[in-house]
Amino acid sequence: MIRIFFSILIFINTLFATDDITIKVLKDLDIDSSFVNEKSLKKIYEEYSSSSNVNYYNNLIKKSSLNAQIVRTEIEHENLPEAFFFIPLLESSFVNQTKGKNSPGGLWQIMPQTAKTLKLRNDEFVDERLDLIKSTDAASSYLKKYYKKFNKWYLALLSYNSGEGRVIYGVARASLDRYLELNPHMQNDSNIKIYKSYIDEYKRNKKGLSNLYIVYNKIGKQENAYDFAYLVRNNKNKDYLAQSSITYIQKIIAFTIISKKDLFKSINNKAKYKLEKVKAPKGLQLKSLANIVGMNYNEFKTLNKHIKKEALPIDSKLYNIYIPEGKLELYNKKIVNINTNKQDKKVVEIKNNNLSKKPIIYEVRKGDSLESIAKKFKINLAKLKKDNKKSSNLIKIGEKIEIYK
Repeated sequence: MIRIFFSILIFINTLFATDDITIKVLKDLDIDSSFVNEKSLKKIYEEYSSSSNVNYYNNLIKKSSLNAQIVRTEIEHENLPEAFFFIPLLESSFVNQTKGKNSPGGLWQIMPQTAKTLKLRNDEFVDERLDLIKSTDAASSYLKKYYKKFNKWYLALLSYNSGEGRVIYGVARASLDRYLELNPHMQNDSNIKIYKSYIDEYKRNKKGLSNLYIVYNKIGKQENAYDFAYLVRNNKNKDYLAQSSITYIQKIIAFTIISKKDLFKSINNKAKYKLEKVKAPKGLQLKSLANIVGMNYNEFKTLNKHIKKEALPIDSKLYNIYIPEGKLELYNKKIVNINTNKQDKKVVEIKNNNLSKKPIIYEVRKGDSLESIAKKFKINLAKLKKDNKKSSNLIKIGEKIEIYK
């Protein structure tokens, strides 16, 4: 019985090792085909290709079919590796949300500082990390930027997961370590000493990022010393990268193999509708926009989560929103009436005038009430409640109240 078990195990491993699909996935990510025999990759593949895991991730994709469709379309349009479809699956389960302004946000779980780099607006009115299409475009740009630097898609993917600095530092070290293993007589070479000093400087001061690229390009690429399999096998002892990043990329590979074997059936599910990006006048209420296209407000808001307030920002003449493709003709007809009716437009802007001002943030203290706060700042109680979305007069100590004067 034991002999039969081991025979089956050897057969499975051999089947995996010679699998053309797996080799194609690795090639698309610029990983050497020899990585197909990596034990850690086989282990992760076996775990995630189990029927329970396949069903679980199928359901996640099915629940967010619109978001998944947007990501898939963008990846095809930008000619990115098919594997990148699974980044939002791992990052957010294709759920478009954030826990706060300073937390990662959106399908791609973009950090606030990264959002600035990607020119995604994130302020009290708008969080474009939650803009389904704009954030996906930004993530694509990020990945292409680091592909240009590394000339390898999997290193761009690792940079997305753990940051450029950590990746180039680990890759430069792995390149030099392997080169010296292959060429021990070069230990005292003057150039090697310079490369070592670059690595030491970055370790001490986190400075000299460009020098690490010199090590990678000269030793890793020109001398052909860098090898991803070497990095993975020695990572536990050398700590080239966070082990979670190694696992992350192997999960992406495993998901892509499973998909190519047509096990993720829900990937091909059509969403309820396609999105159309349209421009809307500044300050317009979201409920008005939902009514224009005959949509339930909550459903409309789900498509436009990037807008934090109940109205569009008023710091630009027009602002992009998303509606179902089938509603475009209706929207164009009705929005013309709003644009030509100056009186209505003026009313809209007056209603949202407080959005152009930054609020005073008042922290509730012992003995405060909404009425006493309204008197203190000489504003109407009803307005104070409306600005803070209060249906009652209940407040608690430490609560932040926005004061628009």
